[in-house]
Amino acid sequence: MAGDHPGVPGIGDAPFNAGGRRAARAGEDDFDEAAGGEDTLDRSLILASVARDARLDRKFLLLIILASMIATLGLLQSSAAVVIGAMLVSPLMGPIMGIGFGLATLESNLIRRSLVTLAAGMAVAILVAMLVIWLSPIRDVTPELRARTQPTLLDLGVAVVGGIAGVYAIMRKLSGVMVGVAIATALVPPLSTVGFGLVTGRFDFALGASLLFLTNTLAIAFAATIVARLNHFGPSLTPQHTAMQVAGIMATLGILSIPLALTLNSLAGEVRARSVVQAELRALLGESDRVDSLNVRMERDALAVDGVVLVDRFAGQLDKQLAAKIGSELDRVVRVNIVQLRQQTDAAVQVEEQLGRRLAALEQRDEDARAILSGLTVGELLPRDRVLIDAQARRVIVQRDREGEGEQVAAAIDRIMASVQTDHPQWLIQNGSLTAAATPSASE
Repeated sequence: MAGDHPGVPGIGDAPFNAGGRRAARAGEDDFDEAAGGEDTLDRSLILASVARDARLDRKFLLLIILASMIATLGLLQSSAAVVIGAMLVSPLMGPIMGIGFGLATLESNLIRRSLVTLAAGMAVAILVAMLVIWLSPIRDVTPELRARTQPTLLDLGVAVVGGIAGVYAIMRKLSGVMVGVAIATALVPPLSTVGFGLVTGRFDFALGASLLFLTNTLAIAFAATIVARLNHFGPSLTPQHTAMQVAGIMATLGILSIPLALTLNSLAGEVRARSVVQAELRALLGESDRVDSLNVRMERDALAVDGVVLVDRFAGQLDKQLAAKIGSELDRVVRVNIVQLRQQTDAAVQVEEQLGRRLAALEQRDEDARAILSGLTVGELLPRDRVLIDAQARRVIVQRDREGEGEQVAAAIDRIMASVQTDHPQWLIQNGSLTAAATPSASE
């Protein structure tokens, strides 16, 4: 299958004519070489660029290592922005486009080179992802990881359209379009998910991510083949040969679409089941009740429903009633486990807030009282038993005997009381006289 493309690394050595080899059929008019010279040059440059991007070299290996590390860390963090960054770094579009153009031009060298590069890139990406996940202390299943485990026909459609856009970008030298194609068609994140599944023992994740990668790869390559053939790349095959080539591609995509259609049907069933569960649960709850969380999942032939609802009054038969209604609607076995929590009314919330403020005020008064007592008795000029504190009224009475204190001690106590009063302006600190208890008279 060696083609006639001079100057293209690894693609044939024979003379080149416009658009590849031409079948020598009797009665066929020759192409005008002068008119086709510019197209010949453009096609040779495009093929040279595709072959160069499909090479397995140090630059390719470095980029695939970096892309795999970025994608794995982004999946573990559930960061869509980081995962998109890995898609932009990934060089896997090069060998995939090489396979597509190789099939279109029937160039065995280009196909072989692209397959070797793609296989090496896949192996390196999975090994790097396994190493990062093995070293990581976080191995939780994130939404970004789960999103790569259930490919559907929609992913196949995205990959086909992305492959068409990629070929158009290559032929028109539109680098910006290739950036968009790299983002739309995920290649490295599924390989990182395969590594996650192998390390953590989640082989269902590894299988689903492998199917997603295979879907994107074949769809892009086959779309590139068809578009390249429509733009006169490769030999001029007979209509029968061209029809056979297209039929083979369509048959392969048809076989690939079978598991994708099953996954799409399963997801559609889950969406419909969730809608039914939400409607029936809402009908059973009161007007002021609300759903805090709800999880609906398919388990073989059964439907499992878990959730938490906030209610004013507990309903003892809520699980049974909900299971019966959902089962009759969806015609399948339903297991329901709804946790009911009593929600607080507005009046209860207000009472609780008032009680909290009251307790906080009492705690603050106690703290102020301790601070005042400590400040007044500093230096032991005033005994503790002479300081009377009424925390409820924020009032302090200091019982004093000025005649017994002496002039200097009395002045010191006055300064202490003034300082404490300044620190606690909401309190009233007063002097009180210390009087002896009255003794009973002899007549009594």
